[in-house]
Amino acid sequence: MRIALIYLVLGCLWILFADQLVAWLFADASNEVQSKAQTFKGWVFVLLSAALIGWLVHQSIQKLNHATSFMTLQSSMIENAHTGILAADANRRVIYANPAIARMNNVRLDRILGRPLSEFRSGAHDERFFSELWQQVEETGQWQGEVVAWRRDGSLYNQWVTVTRVNDSKQQASYYVLFVTDVTEEKADKERLRYLAFYDPLTDLPNRAMMSDHVRNALRQTSVNGGSQVAVMFIDLDDFKTINESYGHQLGDRLLQVAGQRILQCLSDGDQLGRFGGDEFVVLMPRITGQQQVEQLATRLLDALGAGFRLDDHTRVMVRASIGICLARGDRSSDYQNVSLLFSQADSALSEAKLAGKNTFAFYSADMTRMARRRLELEEALTTGLAGDQFELFYQPVYSIGSGELIGAEALIRWRHPDWGLVSPAEFIPLAEETGLIVELGGWVLEEAARQLRQWLDQGLDPGFVAINVSSRQLVRGHFPGFLKRVVKEAGIPANRLEIELTESSLLALGDRTTELLAEMRDTGARLAIDDFGTGYSSLSYLRRFKVDKLKIDRSFVNELAMEGGGEGIVKAVVRLGQAMELEVQAEGVELESQLITLAELGCDSFQGFLRAAPMPADEFRKRLGEGHSVA
Repeated sequence: MRIALIYLVLGCLWILFADQLVAWLFADASNEVQSKAQTFKGWVFVLLSAALIGWLVHQSIQKLNHATSFMTLQSSMIENAHTGILAADANRRVIYANPAIARMNNVRLDRILGRPLSEFRSGAHDERFFSELWQQVEETGQWQGEVVAWRRDGSLYNQWVTVTRVNDSKQQASYYVLFVTDVTEEKADKERLRYLAFYDPLTDLPNRAMMSDHVRNALRQTSVNGGSQVAVMFIDLDDFKTINESYGHQLGDRLLQVAGQRILQCLSDGDQLGRFGGDEFVVLMPRITGQQQVEQLATRLLDALGAGFRLDDHTRVMVRASIGICLARGDRSSDYQNVSLLFSQADSALSEAKLAGKNTFAFYSADMTRMARRRLELEEALTTGLAGDQFELFYQPVYSIGSGELIGAEALIRWRHPDWGLVSPAEFIPLAEETGLIVELGGWVLEEAARQLRQWLDQGLDPGFVAINVSSRQLVRGHFPGFLKRVVKEAGIPANRLEIELTESSLLALGDRTTELLAEMRDTGARLAIDDFGTGYSSLSYLRRFKVDKLKIDRSFVNELAMEGGGEGIVKAVVRLGQAMELEVQAEGVELESQLITLAELGCDSFQGFLRAAPMPADEFRKRLGEGHSVA
């Protein structure tokens, strides 16, 4: 039509003006010339119209080719799209479906074309669902949502569907286009992520996040002024690490699964169980009416968990548990900070139960919070104290029972905090052991004692030996014999002036390395003593293997010497054992003259204790050396 219209306009213009143009150009020419001009005019018209028509046709063909190419591209995109595309006529019968639709439904295209859309319903949605769907399409032109569809094998899957209405020139629906995406795997992945966010995959129990929600809801739903409370229990399997390492992680995981099931069997309706990780479970008891109710459940749990577990046909293990319990009243405004506080309090109670000997339960008290805060303050202050030169050594003299002479001293670390004053070693030494700071502390003690010993020798004083306590962590970390040798060399002191005190438990913690390590320490020339002898795993076999110089009788046995029917037999046995093995025997904690007399009668070699001298600063001990103090 465009070409015809252009040709029509060009022809009319030529007819109207061509003759006038020829007459004007050839007005004075002969008739023959005018006749030839008319002929030439016709040829010019034919040539111009042909050129114009050719150009117009060429332009149309180019546009047609471009449109065809674009339509081919669109068709290819639709045919190869992973998204299903389906078109239906005004009567909602399928007139087109791309291969993705066939793949999703596992059916051939010829079984889809020509069929009404209503035949593809899975039955998972009622009639009202589709009625509202189409109503929205007719009113707004589009609908989006999730639809459960069926495959040819009868299985159901999830689709995300977008329905769009295509109108004709009269704004009446002429087609409906549906875009369909299979979201089954995506939905499953989301469900999996949600599951991992709120559940423990090993035991299938709620995790910390989910239990936090449960506890918060329980606090909000429990009356503030009512007689009910919320109880939170932390349950920890004692010595689980040993079982895990002995039998392998697979059986360790099995133990956690079985333990979780056994705990569930003890719970009442409404109680909830979760796992925080490791071997720690948490129980929530909402709306309890009294502490006795909680104690009864805790007792049932201890009995159930202590009954032993069969992990496979060949493995049966015995497990005990410790339980920490915290009680709280309802709180309508409870938030996650309140929940975190409850968890912290239950955890403190759990630590108390473990300190009480395990296989028991303990309730939280305010004192535990104060102790926990004190522990954090101490831990931070310990680190600062090491860098701030806040530690010093006290020395407790050691006397010969036979001659009464001062023959040495035990170096004892003291912490002089700028704000707290002297901090008890009973408070900071266990913390240093737990945190590993004991390694740095112990290293400082050895270097400082060696330096002080060198100073006394340079002053012409004879302090005898200086005993140093060494923890198992110092022995395990690094190479302690090498460190000892370096300290002795740098201080320039005779190595036999140092006496290294080791506990029985620290020696046993070394396992097969004990004999080799003790031999290396003896090679430095230092003396070796077993501290607190008799309180650990005393064994004649290891005394024969471990070459030491001295046994130190623990103060608990010495204290019993003053009691009727006390520990004289044990002390006598230790002294006799030392004499038989040619070991020196030293008594600790001597506070009474009667104790000293008994020790002398039994043949003990030396002693230390408040009877003659308490631990004292280095300057005071130096004065005592200068005065030549003895027990005579």
